[in-house]
Amino acid sequence: MMSNSKLSDAFQSSTVGIEHVAVPMSLPYDRLVSAFEAELGHLDPAVTKALVERRASWGEVEKEIERIGGVHGLMVIASANQGVVTSLSGKMKRCLLYLIGNPVIADKIIAIDVRASFYVPFRVAIFDRGNDGAVISYDRPSSFLAALGRPELNEFGNLLDQKIEGLIGALRKKA
Repeated sequence: MMSNSKLSDAFQSSTVGIEHVAVPMSLPYDRLVSAFEAELGHLDPAVTKALVERRASWGEVEKEIERIGGVHGLMVIASANQGVVTSLSGKMKRCLLYLIGNPVIADKIIAIDVRASFYVPFRVAIFDRGNDGAVISYDRPSSFLAALGRPELNEFGNLLDQKIEGLIGALRKKA
């Protein structure tokens, strides 16, 4: 068993600045969740499994991802309803965490720096503020990719920023 000092010698750590964004929305929580999920594609694990099993060409994968990604080019990769279990503590909490991304864009990012697999897909949370509506919260993709110190990732960070901002703009129009 390693002592704490030996453990700290066994890994690298760094402090980076990541820009966190919280966007108050005038929509109530349930309506925001519904609108958010309707605006995005949903990557069905059965689809990815079928692509892998038939050893689909990358061109086929790109077409399928483009179809799924829809107008925003983003999709829900996974979600976790954190509020359901934590509400058992006695206080109702309404919050959902999503992994959002695009596997074709992720491929390009990870090809530059595999460490980016920690950041893509990225996290988006929606939580309830009661009578004040709900909030969409996320870390700006350009900031977390910049944390890797690879300038060639900047264009992808900016692209993902534009995509999530376009999504939020579309949701604001629904309010």
